[in-house]
Parts: sequence; structure tokens; C-alpha cells
Amino acid sequence: MYFKIPLNMLNTFACAARVESFQLAAEQLHITPSAVSHQIRKLEQQLDYKLFERLDKQVRLTSEGHQLFQSINRPLHELFQASEHALTPPTPTVQISSVPLFATRWLMPKLDQFQSVHPDIELSIQATTDLVNLDSSNLDCAVRQGDGSWSDVHSVKIVDEKPVVACRTSLLERLGGPLSPIELLQQPLVDAVAHSDRWKAWFAQADIRTDRRICVMQVQTAAQAIEVCSLSDHFLLVDRSMIAKEIENGQLVVASDQGKPSAFGYHLIWSKQRDMSDAFMRFKDWLCQQ
Repeated sequence: MYFKIPLNMLNTFACAARVESFQLAAEQLHITPSAVSHQIRKLEQQLDYKLFERLDKQVRLTSEGHQLFQSINRPLHELFQASEHALTPPTPTVQISSVPLFATRWLMPKLDQFQSVHPDIELSIQATTDLVNLDSSNLDCAVRQGDGSWSDVHSVKIVDEKPVVACRTSLLERLGGPLSPIELLQQPLVDAVAHSDRWKAWFAQADIRTDRRICVMQVQTAAQAIEVCSLSDHFLLVDRSMIAKEIENGQLVVASDQGKPSAFGYHLIWSKQRDMSDAFMRFKDWLCQQ
């Protein structure tokens, strides 16, 4: 593709048309007024009609000039914006998939701190528990809850889980105070589908092994489990830091705490197959420092 009329001539014409002055157009284009006049004259010769009426200290578009200006002004502006965009370095972006509870209650409150340290990096966070393929998707990393036994990806634990059993404050008062693990076996329990084995592991830590099925209501996400616990007489197994707000406002209370570390935690995972960007490595280093 080629242009029959040089773009610099059209740009000079459009500039002069906007300000109605060859002198002002020359100042904006950083050329001489005679150069502006010369380019306009050559353009008029090529088009075979006048574009401007020359007055004493300004110029005025002819009807043909006005029609040409209306035709090229917007496309030239879009071309200018495209060239400016091309000259602007792309913003480094880190695409993150995170389990919703961690994203909303741990990561997002710290984003201002991250931006103050790395103002040039943009974070894009997808709050989801869906399975992701870090080798083929546009995601740079994911935050998932588990024991870290993922052999096909790199992973690093970023938050140790400190599990407690929580319930409504009014419920615990009605039951007379903290419950033992044995007593909790008789209570309605709730957890997210993805965490269905955590209650069994928690009871095992208390040396309670039973063949009978532990009755747990399963909901889709940890946030929904907290909501169920807040609105009903269910007990929730959760990392204490994730319900700090509910404990502070008295909505929830710790009903049982073994004080033992969990094998589970929140892990940052990323692909073994792809070369990771500098922006991701800086995000990973910051996250691990937290």
C-alpha cells in the first residue's frame, strides 16, 4: 500500500486548517512559515484546486479545503494516536489467578503497598477456583490452597495456614464455651468443596480417627462457607487471618484451636515450561517477602 499524496503534506494542511495561520502552523510543526506555504502550494497543484484564501495575517479554508479537512482530520488524529501508542513502552502486567478468599482478604488490601514499590507494574487478578493451565494460558501464575504437592509446576508457600474452628458468637455462648474436637464431631460442619479433606485431617491431628463419615455441608467457595457460618449454627474450619474482620466485629468467634500448624497453606504456582517475565519475578519476590 502507498499514498498518492504524501502524509506530511496532509498533516501540514490539517495543522494550518485548524489554526487558520501558516505562521502558527509552522510554530506547531517546528518548520518555517515558507515551508508550510510551499507544502500547501504543492498540495494545491497536485489536487488542482485552492485550499485556502490568503488574507493579510491569516488564511481561510475554501469550500474545497473545508471538505478535505473534514475528510482527513479524524483519520489523521487516529494515526497520530496510534503512533504515540507505538512509541509508548507497554505496561508490564502480571496476570494472576487466585482463590477468591485469598484475593479479597489478603492480596487486594496489600495492592497499594505493591504499587508504591513497583509503580510500573500492573496486576490483573482473576478470583476463581477453576483449574488453570499455566503452560498454555495467558496467566503468569496462580494462588491456590493445598499442601504444595504439585510436581508439574513450580510452587512456593506464601502463607502458612493457622486453622481454627469458628462459629457465630451467639452459638458458642449458647453451647457454653469452646468445644473439644470430640464434641465438634457431633456438630454441623461446613467447608468448601475444594477443601473436603481438611476436616478429616484436622480431626486426625487431634488423634481422632473414626470410620463413620464426618458430616460436612459443602459449598462452592470458602467465602460462601464463611457466609453460611455467619448466618447459621454451622462450624467452619478456616485460616484465622481470613476471618480477622468477623472476629474483630464480634460476628464470629474461635470455637476450637488445636494450636498446631496445618499441612495446608496458600501457594504461588507458575509454569515450569515458560520463561517468566521480569515483572512476574519482581511480583513473586515481593509476595514472598510478605
